Amino acid sequence: MIEAMRGIKIITSILFLIFAIAVEVHASAQCVECHEEMGADHAASVHKEILCLECHVQAAKEDHEQFVFAKVDCRQCHAPHDEKPVHDAHSRVACNACHIKGGIPTIDPESKRIVFGGMFRPGMALPPHQAIQSKRDEPCRNCHFQGNTLGASSMVLPPKSILCMPCHVATFSVNDKTTLVTLFIFLVGMVGLGMVWFSGSMDKRVLWTSEKTEPKIRFKPDALFPSKLFQALKMIFIEVFLLKRLFQQSKARWIIHSLIFFPFLFRFAFGLTALLCSLFLPDESVSAVMLDKNHALRALSFDITGLMILTGLLLAFVRKGKNSGGTIASLPEPGRGMSAMIALIVLVGFIIEGLRIAMTGWPGGAAWAFLGYGISLLFKDMTGLTDIYGIFWYAHAILTGIFIALIPFTRMSHIITAPIILIMNARSQEQGCCRK
Repeated sequence: MIEAMRGIKIITSILFLIFAIAVEVHASAQCVECHEEMGADHAASVHKEILCLECHVQAAKEDHEQFVFAKVDCRQCHAPHDEKPVHDAHSRVACNACHIKGGIPTIDPESKRIVFGGMFRPGMALPPHQAIQSKRDEPCRNCHFQGNTLGASSMVLPPKSILCMPCHVATFSVNDKTTLVTLFIFLVGMVGLGMVWFSGSMDKRVLWTSEKTEPKIRFKPDALFPSKLFQALKMIFIEVFLLKRLFQQSKARWIIHSLIFFPFLFRFAFGLTALLCSLFLPDESVSAVMLDKNHALRALSFDITGLMILTGLLLAFVRKGKNSGGTIASLPEPGRGMSAMIALIVLVGFIIEGLRIAMTGWPGGAAWAFLGYGISLLFKDMTGLTDIYGIFWYAHAILTGIFIALIPFTRMSHIITAPIILIMNARSQEQGCCRK
């Protein structure tokens, strides 16, 4: 009896689906009777397999005498792009500005969004029917050209790569020359650094005598047990993130280091969260907020963290100039050159922000980026901003690439080695206390 009821339900569902499709097909056929000029257009479009009422839902409800074309929201079916094609700068660009064949993008004076600016006449193809799918850069040239008034860079810039993730909303992409060259040099340096690191672990008596030594086991299997794992995570949090040992030995240096370290940590966490939201929650408002550079939350927090980094670097230079405190064992200080490079990268970043705000016409909310907004006023009434922006963007990227590539070859390698040393020292102290 139960199996028979299930069979009846399945058959009923199938019949209902067939009936619904038949009704929509009949309705679409009726649409073509009146809109003959659109029939051939729709049949040749990328949406040819989609019935009329699936997109034009208002057409079944509205009085045709009171409206001309039902507005179609592409996001009825299509989720917004994730961060890689959007670059977070395209959050104000409407779908039809890029995905319409022969479209002429323009800025809507009210919403300040970039939309399709073409004019339509009776009998002319509707924009959604002429939608295009392209993985090339040709549609990008509709906006990205010299002398454009849309606030778009004249260069087609690549998406922010994995190099940008410590400071920006970026992707794991590695497809531009700057990133490829940087990562190659960085990995070569890390291999050399690793060889130096492990070269000191051998007992040199083995080279001169026949004495056998037992290998020292640095990793114990019980470290993976829940209790041990919790202790390891706790140690990492206290020693690496809260910088406990640095605070105990030099509070002044801890403050300076925190002004640089915590802003980068915040930016990385913010950017990674925004990327994940764009991938898994593309339609949620939180994604739009985190990707919008002009939203108060992002604009204010990024400018404050950038100012904190510059303040920390300035204090570090002043402290080194006075030669106070000396160095702390196992906690090497980076040289002035790499610190100066960080400052230069951040300063160029603020200039890029000012250029962006100026060339996009000081959009609403941009004033929350108080430093960038102040810099943007210096570019008021200046021409050629769309060309200058691309130059500064690449300068910022190349400087970042040089900095990352040099990390294994300079004292800045402490950002990799210091956490390991801190954890090992804390572990040794913990084991020493346990023995006592």
